Amino acid sequence: MTEVPVTPRIRSTTPADAPRIADIYVAMARHHAALDPAEYRVPQHDDVAARFGSELEAADDADLHLVAEVDGLVVGQLDAFTRPQPPAGSMRVPRQSALIGIAVDEGWRGRGVGSALMQAAETWARERGLDSLELDVAGPNNDARRLYDRLGYGLVAHTMVKPLRER
Repeated sequence: MTEVPVTPRIRSTTPADAPRIADIYVAMARHHAALDPAEYRVPQHDDVAARFGSELEAADDADLHLVAEVDGLVVGQLDAFTRPQPPAGSMRVPRQSALIGIAVDEGWRGRGVGSALMQAAETWARERGLDSLELDVAGPNNDARRLYDRLGYGLVAHTMVKPLRER
């Protein structure tokens, strides 16, 4: 069954949103832990809510914090953190960029919520003169990779990990 697309209301995140963001984040963590339990775990809800609450209280104008709402319910969130340019001696091309973190509630994925949040982040980045946006995506997370491919994001590097101890 194809989900019906929605047009979410995108607004700035407030500290009061932290518990609902934690709900979404923990569900996303369960999804990632099922895809790759060697790399992902499900954190405690209270720890996640405290982390997001602290980040929002310390937020400044250099970064972006958004939520997507449908009928007053927060169904997704996005943060974009500006990054410093690589140092002059780096081989990386200097770019003004921001690193995105995004999560969409399970029942709302595939309905345009993620695309709306990403579009809002791109508008914000262009208005600030940023050159690019960056994000990390788990290798086995095919649905997210399809979204980012469709939105024009391309692979620059792979993160490779060699475990040195048993967990």
